Amino acid sequence: MRVNRLALVKELFLNNCIMFGEFVLSSGKKSSFYIDLRIVPSIPELYCKVINTYIQYIKANNIVFDKICGIATAGLPIASVISYNLSKPLIYVRKETKDYGRKKIIEGYYERGDRILLIDDVATTGKSLVNAINILREEGCIVSDALVFVDREQGASLELSQLGVKLHAILKVSEILSALLHEKAITKEQYSKAISELGSEFEPAL
Repeated sequence: MRVNRLALVKELFLNNCIMFGEFVLSSGKKSSFYIDLRIVPSIPELYCKVINTYIQYIKANNIVFDKICGIATAGLPIASVISYNLSKPLIYVRKETKDYGRKKIIEGYYERGDRILLIDDVATTGKSLVNAINILREEGCIVSDALVFVDREQGASLELSQLGVKLHAILKVSEILSALLHEKAITKEQYSKAISELGSEFEPAL
């Protein structure tokens, strides 16, 4: 099933996965909009559409990898289903090393030289992705690609490129904002305020 990305934006908005107001992001930055894809697995039809967009993107862009790594915690429900659908092994990096059992920070089987595709929901500054990249590389894994549903265009792409990793995004937040403005789902004032918060990675249309 092919999914129209911009039609999906409206559906996400109607299900309160995209909200406008006053928010503080995990990075500590203040924002006039918030993208919460943690809600998606609670809505099966929407969950299916979101997963399918990831799979379509991976296939269309011929991303080569051996294993999928989900970024805890929001990236895990997405990575798990993608892994199942593509018959690819799944691993994940914990937020911190557990202090019990085998005291691992990477869960799952992997080997030196494995090509790892990182999967997450939203990228803002890229901190979580960079942390996972460094941990995986320390273990001898190869990381050259990361895929997120939304790039907030606030530094993540640049951070990853400096590590030699390409940040793939199904949607850029500027595309989401433009689609919502076109649908009259948000006001021009909301659009302008949100656009003003984007980083240098955002390139306005001429």
